[in-house]
Amino acid sequence: MSKLSRRIRSGMIVAVGMMLAALHANAAPSFTLAESIEAHSSLQLRANNLVVPASGRYAAWIEGGKLMIASAPDFRPRELLATQDGAALSAAYASPDDVPLYYTRGAATPAFGSYQASDTREFWRVDVTNGRTERLASGSDVPESPPVFAPDGKSFATVRGPMVYEYRVEGTRLSRRPMLENNAEHYAAQKLTSLTYSPDGRRLAFVSWRRAAQSYVAILDVATGKARYLQPGIFRDQSPVWSPDGRELAFVRMPGNWTREYRFSPRKQGAPWSLVVAATDSDNVRTLWQADTGTGSVFQPFGIGSWMEPNAEVTQLRWTTSGHIIFPWEKTGWVSAYAIDAKGGAPKSLMTGNGEVTLPVVSGDGRSILFASNVDDSARLHVWRAPLNGRKAERLTSGGVEHSPIELAGGVVAYVSNDKGRMPNRHMLVTTKAAARPLGAYSQVSTRTAQVWEQFVDTDVVPVKAADGVVSQQLIFWPRSSAPKTGYPVIISSKGGPEGRVSPGNGVYTALGQYAASRGYVFVEMNYRGGTGDGLEYRLPEERGATGGSEVKDIEALVSYLRGRKEVDAKRIGIMGGSYGGFIVSLALSRLPQYFAAGAHMSGVGDWVGEMKLDQRDEGWPSAPPDLIRLSERSEIEDLAFRSSSVANIAAWRAPTLITMGELDRSGHMEGIIDLGYRLLEQGTHVEFSIAPEAGHVGPRARPMDKVFDFFERTLRGEPPRSASIAN
Repeated sequence: MSKLSRRIRSGMIVAVGMMLAALHANAAPSFTLAESIEAHSSLQLRANNLVVPASGRYAAWIEGGKLMIASAPDFRPRELLATQDGAALSAAYASPDDVPLYYTRGAATPAFGSYQASDTREFWRVDVTNGRTERLASGSDVPESPPVFAPDGKSFATVRGPMVYEYRVEGTRLSRRPMLENNAEHYAAQKLTSLTYSPDGRRLAFVSWRRAAQSYVAILDVATGKARYLQPGIFRDQSPVWSPDGRELAFVRMPGNWTREYRFSPRKQGAPWSLVVAATDSDNVRTLWQADTGTGSVFQPFGIGSWMEPNAEVTQLRWTTSGHIIFPWEKTGWVSAYAIDAKGGAPKSLMTGNGEVTLPVVSGDGRSILFASNVDDSARLHVWRAPLNGRKAERLTSGGVEHSPIELAGGVVAYVSNDKGRMPNRHMLVTTKAAARPLGAYSQVSTRTAQVWEQFVDTDVVPVKAADGVVSQQLIFWPRSSAPKTGYPVIISSKGGPEGRVSPGNGVYTALGQYAASRGYVFVEMNYRGGTGDGLEYRLPEERGATGGSEVKDIEALVSYLRGRKEVDAKRIGIMGGSYGGFIVSLALSRLPQYFAAGAHMSGVGDWVGEMKLDQRDEGWPSAPPDLIRLSERSEIEDLAFRSSSVANIAAWRAPTLITMGELDRSGHMEGIIDLGYRLLEQGTHVEFSIAPEAGHVGPRARPMDKVFDFFERTLRGEPPRSASIAN
């Protein structure tokens, strides 16, 4: 551990420890599930929560209904403004000219029956120097997508459907004009993404996603509204980034037979992707570099945030003032960061070792990049700095899970962190060469919340190897209480996805896990093959999902590990999960029925054939096998998908089961839940249902966590039902 890492670790412990030590004597002996959810989410940071202007002169964030700000050089937090009438602040945006900070508040609800539509959204501007506020727009005039500011800060662009709009502040009002001329070349556009202004503000680059699933990069002239597509073809062109002088635009070109793409048709290798550079004042388009064949030939973007979940619509390239283009490449089987001279040449790796790199940010001087990576610590992310001069990358943080770094003025680095997944769940730190401390004021954290934090347990990370050699990192919450003679009951939770991963403090059901541990359960947040962070072979395993359900090997390995622990009651193991995690539950209960005493299946998958067709219908993305393939090929795909589903082994499913669903869910499907439920009822399996008419496909706050825990209390600690029944 470096000296800097030790200072950061020490500063973090002191900052949080001093707050909690004073409360130790008064800590309550228990807490409710609602208090656990509140304590875990009280400091959770949204993706856009930390707002920093290009100068890095201040950082702003929303905390406890207040807009907080911390300014250079000491970055001490203070309240910039507070909501006076109860309307929630939803997001904040920094302008390039430092002084104005924009924010939105309120919400919109559609019309229903005799009720009129309600739209209380408002768009405001606040002066960060004096706190003076101005309301600029309300209702339908509020920008629907995050603003992308022009370099001078006097205007910004947003997307609404297949149109780009420019917004400009005129006095105390916000004017809007369409920026794209009415032209047939735009009519096939399905959506526009990746807006980015040229350094002089005269042009705007964007990605136009087309009807046949390909995409084009275009340059829009801000003054005239004329757009020029850069060598449109059959590829997915994306991630545009301007050169510092604005004379060129680089982007990623991804070849692929998109018309034959469907869910579970991943490609580990294919026609190599490339980096393309276009002149902004001519039709000159050149290929700067092309990936090698074999491993790394298919483009894989950087991960985003704590889950490392990739987002292809987030611009992946960085063009530095030193003339380098930073890009992701999976050449070694791990997504890492590479730099290439914009004039040409061979790329150089900026990070070595088995681990992955999240979306980097360029330092203020342009000489290095900051990112989070799990190199050297496969289960956790830490913040790193990699110089562009070829010197070795330096790890800046250690101890917990740290990610999402951003540089502030004076070389200060802010990032998101937690300590062993315990208390607080996630918080901001500012690092310097001298010390580390929380950035947040935590002004809204109650004494009771701090008491609950103190009772949370540390998260154990246990690597578990499946029979075929695949290793998954499992997170385990062990109760503080002594194990009963028969051993602890166990609840295994499964994340959705399957992309992304859970890490200490950043799980989907961490709040429920802490509560369950306080009630004498061993709680496990499971990672399984198909997630990110552990390389290409782990992310795209053979026979996963609808092509075989190979995730069952990871479930069996985890259960075998737990059954080998003397503290565990092998007869009282339950499993729960939502979305893709619901499929994991159904896989466990139908293929490994001998190991499980109960299961909670939340908005999950029972039959992959129906699921893929319903995804295609409701979400419109390529999920089901396309119509243009041969019928015999489609039949083979669907036959394998059915055999990989729990409904193919439904007769073995005998554990009592709770099925939950939000009726407004558009990612899960009510038809699939009804089909699975009736199949279980017909064969006499005990099933309980919890259908929420008002809920969608969202996180644990909207899921009936109290009903899930009550179900496990009855089935794992009580006497499981012996005959079929229907319960609501």
